[in-house]
Amino acid sequence: MSQQGALIEQFGKYQLLRKIGHGGMAEVFLAKEDGAPADTPPFVIKRMHHELEADRDAVDLFLTEADVTLMLTHPNIIRVYDSGEVSGRYFIAMEYVHGKTLEQIIDRCAQKQRLLETDVTVQIMVEVLRALEYIHNAKTASGRPLGIVHRDVTPSNIFIGSDGGVKVGDFGVAKLVGVEGWTMAGSIKGKLGYLSPEQIAGEPPGPNIDLWAAAVILFELLAGERAFVGENELEVMLRIKAAKVPSLRKINKAAPKPLEKILERALHKKDRKRFLGAGEFAAALCEYQAKHGRAYTQAELVAALTQSLS
Repeated sequence: MSQQGALIEQFGKYQLLRKIGHGGMAEVFLAKEDGAPADTPPFVIKRMHHELEADRDAVDLFLTEADVTLMLTHPNIIRVYDSGEVSGRYFIAMEYVHGKTLEQIIDRCAQKQRLLETDVTVQIMVEVLRALEYIHNAKTASGRPLGIVHRDVTPSNIFIGSDGGVKVGDFGVAKLVGVEGWTMAGSIKGKLGYLSPEQIAGEPPGPNIDLWAAAVILFELLAGERAFVGENELEVMLRIKAAKVPSLRKINKAAPKPLEKILERALHKKDRKRFLGAGEFAAALCEYQAKHGRAYTQAELVAALTQSLS
C-alpha cells in the first residue's frame, strides 16, 4: 500500500487523505473515518463536482451508483459503504481497490506490443461474468428480483487489485428494471465501442447488453485491438448494429479456436443465439480452461500479470 499521506480536508466524519482521481462527474479521494484504528484500510470518497450539484439529472445519475451498489455484496463487485451529502456536497464512500483498471492494463500491453497470456485473459473474464451473473440475478430482501443492468461494462470499470481480485465498479448508469418507479433517461448509455446492436437500435436495456460488452472486451484482449472501429462514430454504430465482428484468428493466428467459437456465439447478431446468461457464458469459459488451458488463483493471477506487464 502506498503512503496514505496527511489530512488534506475534513469532510463530515471523513478525513480526506489524498486526491487519487478526477473525472467528468466527480473527484476521488483516499479517505478514512474519524476514530478508525490506525491499521484500518483506507477507502474511497467519490465527491461530485460542486458545479454539477444544481443539475438534478447529474445528481440522480451520481447517486444511482450508491443506490444500486448498496444493495449488492459480492467479491467481484466494488463495495459501497455509505452515501449522502455533507454541506450540500454529494458523495459516495466505497471500497478502495489498490491496483489497476483493465483499461490501464490494456494500454500497458499496447505500449509493450504484447498480449496478455490467454489463460490470464480468460480468468479475468470469468471473474467479470461471475459479477454480472450476481448483478443480473440480485433480489431484494423479500426475494423480489431487482432486474439490475449495469449498462457500462467497459475496461475502465473493471479493476484488478494487487491481491489478484477482479472487481466490477461504477454503476452510475445502471438501471433497475425490476423496481417500480425507477426510470432513467432513454438515451444511449455506455461507451460507444462496447454498445450492443440492441442499444444502437434503441431497444430497452436488458442483461444481454452487459454480456455483449463482456464479449467485446474478451475479443479486445485476445486480438489486441478493438472489435468495432471506423472512420467516425456513425460507421462504428453501423458496424455494431450489423454485428460486423472481425475474425479473431485472422488478427491473432495464435488465438485458440475454441475461444473463437465462444466469441462467435457471444457476439452473434441475433440475441437469441447468444449465451442465455452470464452464468452460461462463464461456464463456457471454465470448460475451455478445463480442456485447453488452466484456471488461476488470485496470487497466480497477480504473478502472471506482473510478468506480462514488466
